Amino acid sequence: MTASPIDTRYDQQFAARKSLPWWPWVGCAFAESPVRTMIVGESIYMWSPEARERYSRADGLRVTHTNHAMALRRDSRYVRNIERALFACRKPSDRQKYGFWTNVAYHNLVLVPLSSRRRRPTQAEYQAGWRELFALCQLMEVKQCLVYGLEHSKLKALESAAEQSGHACVLRDAGTLGARRATLQMGNAQLELLFIRHPSAFFSWRQWAPLVRDNLALEFLPPGPEPSVG
Repeated sequence: MTASPIDTRYDQQFAARKSLPWWPWVGCAFAESPVRTMIVGESIYMWSPEARERYSRADGLRVTHTNHAMALRRDSRYVRNIERALFACRKPSDRQKYGFWTNVAYHNLVLVPLSSRRRRPTQAEYQAGWRELFALCQLMEVKQCLVYGLEHSKLKALESAAEQSGHACVLRDAGTLGARRATLQMGNAQLELLFIRHPSAFFSWRQWAPLVRDNLALEFLPPGPEPSVG
């Protein structure tokens, strides 16, 4: 029997958080990764009866991410493009893909379902998402986040949420392409965030690969045995 790629050790703590509607994906090697890393997407969309049913459950985000990331040959831009940037090649191997996703956590910032891609999150929704992310990163001892999206409103909400939560936040440029970095001091814990263009569209992995690799610690564990391809 193939081992699950998901680690469920945090699920009781996730379930205790009434402000967390969908539990993060946590890769089975995340806890042993030398640098605990969270990939932060943005939103989910209620555009079908299937989506409404899926996101009525705590595991809804995990189901979606499994369907896209762990189907290693599926052409899903938001997962395949970030793999290309991380490994700086057009066709990372199945072992590289599997090794990456099982070493990280994946979470969506916005905690309410959106009706369509035209409906953008409000400042209040972004801020609530950041406060929840701060708590998750402390709970899971996350050291760095790779955040999809460079919207000014998202960055301003980060600064506001950090101030409300009593966390020191320093936001700065990260080289070219409009990338930004943030450092948060949350008590004794420090969290590094790298903001990049959302990889789902108009994303050149060749342009972003050097910047991502220069600004993100990529000390992942070896990927292990060759995975079965979904």
